[in-house]
Order: sequence, then structure tokens, then C-alpha cells
Amino acid sequence: MDFKEAAILIAKSEEYSPPFPFYYNSGIALELALKSIAIAKSKVYEANHRLNDLCTLVGLNITKDQECTLELLSELIIWSGRYPVPKKEGQWNNYYDVVHEKHVVRENEGNVYRALANRDRFPTVENFLTLWKLCEIEYKSSFAKKA
Repeated sequence: MDFKEAAILIAKSEEYSPPFPFYYNSGIALELALKSIAIAKSKVYEANHRLNDLCTLVGLNITKDQECTLELLSELIIWSGRYPVPKKEGQWNNYYDVVHEKHVVRENEGNVYRALANRDRFPTVENFLTLWKLCEIEYKSSFAKKA
């Protein structure tokens, strides 16, 4: 809950740009929520930051756009908060060339080009809170099933 609240406070801040502290806190909040669901369901998880793997483990049904959001947040947890340089060759290229590219919409009109964030996939506050709500529902239902 504290990481969720921190993410929301950061998003409301006038000094929100660049939003890496928001990405980090929202990603960690979702990671901890998903791991809490795994514990509630007596599931064993690996020690990593792969949010989509955790969703699969706990049976959380998410959309393709939400999968992309979680994939980016997984990478941002690592690169925006934990590790300033890659531990293995190719990790940095994967982030920038594969993961990050899924979240960029490129447009052009004549010789004018623009690169925009894909609002359906990018980790916006709205997308974060939607995923958080899914986690809350799944967490509560895991206890209801035990009763």
C-alpha cells in the first residue's frame, strides 16, 4: 500500500517529469501485490521482477495492453531504480529495442515526425490503478475461496 500511495503522490507532484520514481514505485507496488496474491494462494514464485510471470502464476487475467504495461514496468523496476548498468550483455538492447519500442507510436505528416507514448500500454496513473484494482479483487477472492 505504501508504494502505491507513493506512486500516486509522485504522479500528483508538479515535479513529475521525468516520471521514473512513479514508474519504480508503481512497479514495485504491483510486484508486491502479485507476490501477496501468490502467498495467499500458496504459490511459490521466483525471486525476480517479471510481473507478467507473476500474473500467470496467480491466474490474473489481463489484456494484451496490460501485459505490455507490466513488461515495461518490469524493465523500469530494474533500470530506473535498481541497476544502473546491465548485468548481462544484451539486456540494455532488449529494453530499448524491444520492450520500450512497443510503447511508442510513431507518426509523420510529410516530413514532420512525432513519437508519442501509446496511452493504452504506457504505465500511466490510470493504467497502474486499473491493474492495482485487478490485484485487489484477486487478493480478496483468494481468501473468499478458502472460506
